[in-house]
This record gives sequence, C-alpha cells and structure tokens, in this order.
Amino acid sequence: MDFRFEKDRVDENNLEEFLCAASPLMREVASEIRLYAPLDFPILIEGASGTGKELVARAIHSLSGRASSPFFPINLVEGAETLFESTLFGHRKGAFTGAEQGRIGCIEMAKDGTIFMDEVNSLPKFLQPKLLRVLEEKVYWPVGSMVPSITKARFVFASNQKLMNMLKDGSFRDDVMYRLGRIIRLPLLRDRLEDMQCLSTRLVAESSRNIIEALSRSKPNELVMDPILDGPPRLSEDALIKLRSHSWPGNIRELKVVMERAVLVCKNKVILPKDIEFDYPTDNGVEEYHVALENFNEKYFSRVASVAGENIRLGIKLTGLSETSYRRKLRKYRYKKRKGMDEGRH
Repeated sequence: MDFRFEKDRVDENNLEEFLCAASPLMREVASEIRLYAPLDFPILIEGASGTGKELVARAIHSLSGRASSPFFPINLVEGAETLFESTLFGHRKGAFTGAEQGRIGCIEMAKDGTIFMDEVNSLPKFLQPKLLRVLEEKVYWPVGSMVPSITKARFVFASNQKLMNMLKDGSFRDDVMYRLGRIIRLPLLRDRLEDMQCLSTRLVAESSRNIIEALSRSKPNELVMDPILDGPPRLSEDALIKLRSHSWPGNIRELKVVMERAVLVCKNKVILPKDIEFDYPTDNGVEEYHVALENFNEKYFSRVASVAGENIRLGIKLTGLSETSYRRKLRKYRYKKRKGMDEGRH
C-alpha cells in the first residue's frame, strides 16, 4: 500500500484512506465531510489537541468547489494578541505607531479559497464581533482603512475545547458561536483503535522519509538510500498490540513522536514492542480508566440494545442521550460485538 499522501491530495474515492477511517466513528466523520464540503457555509471542527483537525479541514477544502484556490491555515494561538486584528484583516500605512508600511491580512491573501482558523477558542473577545460581521456580511475593515473590503473566502474553524462550555464563563460570545457553522466532532485516538494500523503504518513511512532527508542534508557527501525505495520498517503484530493498549493522552500527535523514535531504534527493518516507548507509560498494576470505561460501555449498551431492540426512541429514553450520541454508541458497540462473534467462528 502506498502511503505517500500529499496533504491536499484527496478526493471522493480515497477520503476514508486519507483519513485512516476504518473505525465507525471516523467513517461517520467522512460522511459529514462529504455532506458539508460542497456547500459554502462555515464549519466548526471540535476535537482535543492532536486529533487531526487540520487534516479534516484540508479534506473539506479539497472536496469543495474551491479546491483550486488557496487553503490558508491560521493558528490563533501564535503571535501577540495586539497583532491579531492586523494579522487577520491587514492594516494601512500609518494606521498605528510603527506601521511604516501597509500589510495584507490573511483574509485578503486567501482570496476565494478556504481560511482555516485553528484554535478559534483563543480568539480575543474584542475581535469576535468583527469576525461575526465577516461571517454575516462578508465585509471587513483593514486597520486604519475607511473603506470596507469584501471577502469571497470560505471559513473553516477548529477548537480544542467545546465552545458551548465557554459560553457559560463568558469567554466566547454566543452570537459568534452560532455563526461558526455545522459542527464536526473528532474522536480521541483511543476511541478509534480500529484505525491504529493505518495511522501507525503511515507515520512510519512519513518518519522514514523525514529521517532520510535530514541525514541527506547533514551528510550530503554520503550516499543514503531512500527508505521508500528500500521499504520503511515493518510494524510487527505484537508492536501493534502494544500501540492499541496505550491510552494516548496526546492522540495522533503523540503517536507520531512514538513512531519517529521506533523507526530510529528498530533493527532489521522490523518494529518490535521493545522499540515502542511511551512518555506516559501505562501502570500495569491498575486497569486503565479508558479500558474500564470501554468495558462498562460495551456491557451497558449491549444490555440497552437487548431491552430496546430496534426502538431508537426507547433507547434514547432509557439512556438519556441525544439521538446522535445514542446512534453513535449503538453503532460502535454493535460493531465490536459483531466483530468478536465473527472472530470466534474462525
């Protein structure tokens, strides 16, 4: 299988492969991407740090009618708060002390493409109403300008916090939140372990390329074989089991670091369990919380399904969950139960 994935190379046919979406939760994310991508309204991607929000944003851009236009990512955590407005909207020469030249803002640079605003939960409150005007009227004022500018860009946002919770403490405006568009929620890595083989294999290939490129730059006079031509290291089955047993507090970002180290230390082109080291190792004396919770959920929803059967309304009433959450849980644990039965036949 070829894991040379370009960041922007995705289409209808390879979306699941691009996302490593073998798990039911990620297949649902893929379905939402297909549904929302062709439309022009904003989208909010919610998920913990390291769950792959930018990858989803790039997939949305690539499957939209704007794929040939720029994809412009902005991380709102980076840079001084006082420069946010200038960074987003630009400024005119002399707009403030030190503005000896004008500056084109990110919104103007994106043209009619897609603006991806990562960590929108960090957007200063004084800028939130200005963003609201952009979303509602498609106009904005560069700092120091008396004439508004028009944008044709589409906005995709990401947040590592649930913005609904931020409304309670007043750190995020409700009128802005409700204009950020449809919400796509990304699962934690530990909730999509069916995707582990695809993710880890891809990261092994990516790490191999990065390492060989670094060696080629530091030792330009030495012949270094391209690991893709020679083949990246193979992940052993026992190593994969070890990866699936970890709780992954850092999600895919943590997995990337673990795989980079494994590629460096493995011998004979095979990654073994001893090559995999976690910064936050599992305490084998106590069952991990997420394992215990997973076992409880599996038993709980198996019992709910035996009582409610195919009656979705009854299941929702019994559990107190929303319809979306209940359907997700039902699909996940029915899938696990069916998979276990199938494996038991062999």
